[in-house]
Amino acid sequence: MNPRDLIIFHPAWQVIFTLLGLYVAWLGLKRLASLHLGRHTSFPRSRHVLLGKITLVGLILGAFGGAIMVHWIWHNWLVTGVHGWLGMIIVALALIGLATGLVLERRPKARKGLPLVHGLLNLTLLALCLVNFYFGDQILDALGD
Repeated sequence: MNPRDLIIFHPAWQVIFTLLGLYVAWLGLKRLASLHLGRHTSFPRSRHVLLGKITLVGLILGAFGGAIMVHWIWHNWLVTGVHGWLGMIIVALALIGLATGLVLERRPKARKGLPLVHGLLNLTLLALCLVNFYFGDQILDALGD
């Protein structure tokens, strides 16, 4: 089996979980509006928590899947340059996002700071995912040659 035939699974997986993450962020913006902007909105907490966990774990697994594919094709780690390094930052942010999210879920109380930090970290993570699509597309183009 040629690993180059399977490489498309990594970007497809990451796109799916990034899109899910954008939806989760949209749900989180409702919480931001009520906590910091003085708007009275309903926050679908259980949906945000469940889909947030799925998204962050999915992005982490996708990053590890991409690293495994890189090692399988090139027999080395981090040979994809910026794409690989951004992937490592994304994994670190996803782990922090999971940790802060679990604190918010398991120890509910009136807070403003931690939810804001949690949201900003995860929005940064999503922005880096979108940036990393550009670098990943360059890798796919190079593989196609």
